[in-house]
Amino acid sequence: MLQRVIYIDIDIHHGDGVEEAFYATDRVITASFHKFGNYFPGTRDIHDIGHGKGKYYSLNVPLDDGIDNESYQSLFKPIMEKVMELFRPIVVVLQCRVDSLSGDRLGCFNFFIKGHAECVRYI
Repeated sequence: MLQRVIYIDIDIHHGDGVEEAFYATDRVITASFHKFGNYFPGTRDIHDIGHGKGKYYSLNVPLDDGIDNESYQSLFKPIMEKVMELFRPIVVVLQCRVDSLSGDRLGCFNFFIKGHAECVRYI
């Protein structure tokens, strides 16, 4: 049995460090839901999908300012359902720092703790 890991990042910043570490392997898939555009670290869009053996093992979902719980879930759930079905990981790592929450001084999403909790529950 293949021992596969999925790293899911729902922080407002792109999960660039983890993605870069596994960009050329098929043992770890990374999924980052992050702010689109000119926002630190300013990396990765939907066309960045991995390299070599890791091609199609990096998933980037750039999001616009103001995304709310309902809109976020309408993307997160179907995307993650398909990824989990196809990849079948034995380990799931879910990174959910609070800077994606509404009211964070650096953030710009309208995402609440209930939305974070729903992502955790869903996975």
